[in-house]
Amino acid sequence: MARVLVVDDSKETCEFLEELLGTMGLEVAKATHPDRAIEQLRKGGFDLLLSDINLEAKKDGLDLLREAKPLGVDTILLSGFGTLETAIEAVREGAFDFLSKPWNNEELKALVTRALARRQSTGQGETQDASPKAKRSLMIGSSPKMMAVYKTIASLQNSRATVLITGESGTGKELVARSIHLSSDRRDRAFVAVNCGALTETLLESELFGHVKGSFTGAVGEKPGLFEEASGGTIFLDEIGETSPSFQVRLLRVLQEQEIRRVGGNKTIKVDTRVIAATNRDLQQMVKAGTFREDLYYRLSVVELAVPPLRERGDDVGALLDHFLAEFGQKDQQTYRLHPEARRVLEAYSWPGNVRELGNAVENLTQLSRGREITVDDLPAKIQADVLKRALLKTEPSEETPSLVGDWPSLDELERRYIQILLGRHKEKQRIADILGVDRTTLYRKLKRYGFHDGE
Repeated sequence: MARVLVVDDSKETCEFLEELLGTMGLEVAKATHPDRAIEQLRKGGFDLLLSDINLEAKKDGLDLLREAKPLGVDTILLSGFGTLETAIEAVREGAFDFLSKPWNNEELKALVTRALARRQSTGQGETQDASPKAKRSLMIGSSPKMMAVYKTIASLQNSRATVLITGESGTGKELVARSIHLSSDRRDRAFVAVNCGALTETLLESELFGHVKGSFTGAVGEKPGLFEEASGGTIFLDEIGETSPSFQVRLLRVLQEQEIRRVGGNKTIKVDTRVIAATNRDLQQMVKAGTFREDLYYRLSVVELAVPPLRERGDDVGALLDHFLAEFGQKDQQTYRLHPEARRVLEAYSWPGNVRELGNAVENLTQLSRGREITVDDLPAKIQADVLKRALLKTEPSEETPSLVGDWPSLDELERRYIQILLGRHKEKQRIADILGVDRTTLYRKLKRYGFHDGE
């Protein structure tokens, strides 16, 4: 019977894991303090360590990982607020894997099964040599989907494979690319970012591959390209889906041969440049439509990493709000605060522009508040309107609700409820009109139509 050591500073969590793993036929020992866990590890007889990373003691789960590794015991780490740095260090120190809290029970059981199966097939846990720590990342969030991104980045630290980063605009694809670079053995060399969609084909080729004197009007001298500048490091090709078919042919050759030829030149130049590309478009659909080369797609997507939109990242919105408030506060030498109700609205907003939109919104709010507390009335009208409308759509119909069609309120009823909420929140009619996107005359007509006293 395989033996597992469970470590968590919560007695209840240890008991729950004991019961869960017991259903798998495993023998489970528990510890709520790292020192006690180390004592048990040193006595031997364990096949797997399952530990929280943050143990509210001088030692943490990573310290336990370092104790378990020379004993041949695989480690699975759990984290309630993981970071990219923690993920990278866990992988470098030899963790089998890690999960974010709250975990999925079936996923955890499957992970434990794989760890024990590997131990049986190899005779002991595998180890990895520790490397210098990565530079600190600016990636914020510990939701399960962001933890999955961290895990992928951490697994690429010793890889030179090309990476294709996909995701909506504003999700932070360049930040992911920089994090991949900073966590790799190329971290001390150049990271060069290029927006392929912002340059014409001719200019893009000249920028990336360089040119020789006289190759085109204005080429008054020889110029090395960015692939040469990034040799030994990483080049990030953003908006790769906006490139032309002829450029795609040239890029494919660079990836295949690891060499470039300057525009107008005949000599080939060897380069050692890792390529990371990004797009907010569906390249597979573009391949089917014949607007993106299939062979280039497969060359770029050796590893494909999808960055989740902010609306799928749960509690990360709160962490990002705090991050940007602190960042702009430090820049402006001010202390910016969010009223709890304003925070609730911002956390409920859908953020179609993702992290970029959130950062811009916080910067705007801080500049208008100049140090005073940011309230709901300070929030942009479109944010308030979006949150209120979605809240109304989630409202369960009641017997008192008029104008219902089947189980759904009519558009008139939704608007009536919406205006009723706005009247309860705002005294100024102009503010209500702005949120509704109408002029004051139209607002008064609506108030009369729905039986509200206009207050004038």
